[in-house]
Amino acid sequence: MTQAVESGRVARRTTKGAQRAQQILEVAERLFHRQGYAQTSMEDIARDTGLLKGSLYYYVNSKEDLLYRVVDDVHEVARAQLDQAKGREDLPPLGRLLLFVESQVDYNAHHVTRVAVYHHEWHRLEGERKKEVRDKRRAYDAALIDLIEQARSAGEITEALDTKLAAMSVLAVICWPYTWYRSGTIAPANLAAFCADFVRGALGAGRQG
Repeated sequence: MTQAVESGRVARRTTKGAQRAQQILEVAERLFHRQGYAQTSMEDIARDTGLLKGSLYYYVNSKEDLLYRVVDDVHEVARAQLDQAKGREDLPPLGRLLLFVESQVDYNAHHVTRVAVYHHEWHRLEGERKKEVRDKRRAYDAALIDLIEQARSAGEITEALDTKLAAMSVLAVICWPYTWYRSGTIAPANLAAFCADFVRGALGAGRQG
């Protein structure tokens, strides 16, 4: 057997394994959303994935591992979108804030199930994982406050604004659509644009032309 043939087989096995792991994650996410994390068993996940329970442990060590991956994905996307917004030096501070809002709303509208699992189940993580998520949530809140404060310092929004209260209100605009948004009601991009425009007005910036 040539090295090229063997490398091809390894690559196919690796790809197939990655696809199966992704399938397991998607099934777990759907079950956590439908029946709750506590009520979902590894047997449930194995059954809906089409695997024996023993085979499931080849891809994942525990149910908590799957929840952690769902939660961590939400944070990683938020971090990447925040970095992208902060890196847009061609935009003023308010523009960077609104870009972040728009990016987050668009992601949340495309991943309603994942975001719902995140908000309802993250606290079920234990030990260092739970502490890590708490730290990331605090960092997210602090970053949002900082973006608003930058816009205030630049004179783009009212100086009298309570930035912490504003950040919590903006956070509600970003996060809460998962409780009511359903695909087909409005395109995610249109919802994101509406929310960004709503935040602009709420911060006292008015509509920019």
